[in-house]
Amino acid sequence: MRIVLSLLILIYSSAVFSAVTISESFKVEHQVKLSYTLSKYASLNELLAAPVEWHSSTQIPTGLRPVAKYLWLKIALHNTNNSLTPVLVSINNNLIDAVTAYHVRPNHPIFSLDMGDALPLIKRPLKYESLVVPLELQPQTQSHLYLQISDEGVITAPLAIWEPNEYLQFKSKFNLIFGILAGFVLALALTNATLYCVTKKGYFLCATLFIATVWLFNAHIYGFGYRYFYSSWQWFQQYGQGMMMLLLSALLLPALSYCSGKSLLAHPQLTKRKAILATLCLFLLIAFLPVSQSLLLALSISFIVSVLIIYTLARVNHKSRNILIAIALCHFIVISYPFTVELGVQSGSFLNHLGYFGIFVVEATLLSYLLIRLYIFQRDEKLAKQQQRLAHTQAEDALLKEKLKLQEQAQYDLESNIEERTFELQVTLRELEDKNRELERMNMEDPLTKVKNRRYFDKRLQMEVRRSRREQTVLSLVIFDIDHFKKINDKYGHLAGDQAICEFANLIKSHLRRPHDEVFRYGGEEFILLLPNTPEEGAVGVAERLRVATADLNIKFGEDTLKLTTSAGVYSAVVSDPHNPQLYTDNADKALYQAKQQGRNRVVTFKPNQEN
Repeated sequence: MRIVLSLLILIYSSAVFSAVTISESFKVEHQVKLSYTLSKYASLNELLAAPVEWHSSTQIPTGLRPVAKYLWLKIALHNTNNSLTPVLVSINNNLIDAVTAYHVRPNHPIFSLDMGDALPLIKRPLKYESLVVPLELQPQTQSHLYLQISDEGVITAPLAIWEPNEYLQFKSKFNLIFGILAGFVLALALTNATLYCVTKKGYFLCATLFIATVWLFNAHIYGFGYRYFYSSWQWFQQYGQGMMMLLLSALLLPALSYCSGKSLLAHPQLTKRKAILATLCLFLLIAFLPVSQSLLLALSISFIVSVLIIYTLARVNHKSRNILIAIALCHFIVISYPFTVELGVQSGSFLNHLGYFGIFVVEATLLSYLLIRLYIFQRDEKLAKQQQRLAHTQAEDALLKEKLKLQEQAQYDLESNIEERTFELQVTLRELEDKNRELERMNMEDPLTKVKNRRYFDKRLQMEVRRSRREQTVLSLVIFDIDHFKKINDKYGHLAGDQAICEFANLIKSHLRRPHDEVFRYGGEEFILLLPNTPEEGAVGVAERLRVATADLNIKFGEDTLKLTTSAGVYSAVVSDPHNPQLYTDNADKALYQAKQQGRNRVVTFKPNQEN
């Protein structure tokens, strides 16, 4: 049955269509004579059994978008060779969703082959990045190749028939050039990544992501990504072109903004956060739309953005404006070509040559050059500012050093003046101290007798009373009074009286043996002898010796000789009330009064029963 069906097809085809002739000199045929039709039938048997109108052409009509139908292509192949001849039919569009090839040969079963990016790579008979149908043509026979093509978008399927060795040579050159371009783009991405790691500049990171996306995008559309990287990820193979095209526009916009020094497409109400949120929403929308609508939306947005970028850059006054516009034009070209194909404005595929990838390479190279130049300019500007600040700092340092010298000189002069004034002040202070000591001494001494006066006696008595109370020692106090002193003043005059008082004071001082024993002029002709830590017997002994020495004293005053006697009152006790030191002077004075009453020239001690 199959053989009969094949014969019918061949007879019908030979009467209607021209065939592609395969001869010994055959190498390649790019203008393939084909017939096409749109049909609702999915199988070859149903197609052939139904009346179908075939249209002859060398290419598929522009903007052909089948809806709920299948596009069928028919190619007649006439082998004029006398041997079995292998040929390869290439479909130069790796992004077609599904292609099923049927090779109808006389007296042979129909050969079928499925391919397309909707089919996982592992299920493809030929695990190859390109869509290729291998055929074997019988000698001196004519066969037919039917291609069933289905795609959600505009169908673009340029065909070529190759002699296998010729195709291998072509693909070797193609892959070599692609590898060189891809390696160069990858090197640009790594260079920008390295510069970002070294400089921490955001525009190098943006350029790295942009160029890496360029590399992945071209690997995707030329089939290498699906073959080597994500062969089991069909969703990305279908949606990757639109998403990466939108991502390229989103990354190019901030990169060009960095280069131009102006926020492109900026709006006062469009903050950076809102822009990022809007971009994410677009990606989500593209991911959930049908493939054809998703691709058309991504290309439309990218096309509008590229036009706006060119318009904005044309109005920017910048020294690198020409390079910026060249980058924007390259981006416009790589977007407008698939966009116009998707709109049905033009036909043909941009994937059967590497010029499309070359435009991307030019764009990435110019962008990297511009960013590196921007960094060098910023670095030079920073160095110039640093040198300017350094020169300013050096000038300030020189001025500061001069100020420091002046301050040091002023400090030295001030210190010299201070030292001089300090020395003078020290001399003055020493003189004041001497004067103060002199005043203090004069304040404590009796000016006539040069012994301590009554004021100092009051202080000293307070101290000794506290000591006696603290140490529980006997404190003795002796009051002396010169007998009949008024008669001396009346008879010899006050000068004689003053001389007598001085002689008497010197006599008392000469009889003191201990450092703490001290004599005080209490007033007039009265003197007090303060004897710390001295019992009553010792105090009486001292007083008695002084009384005897006074009686033996001869005072020369002119031609006259003065004789003196003295009376003394003694009081000795351990202090019981330190707050009443006057008790000592009162009791000693009472004892002195008793000595006066008893006839003078005697020593009397105070007894408690004498108080009355």
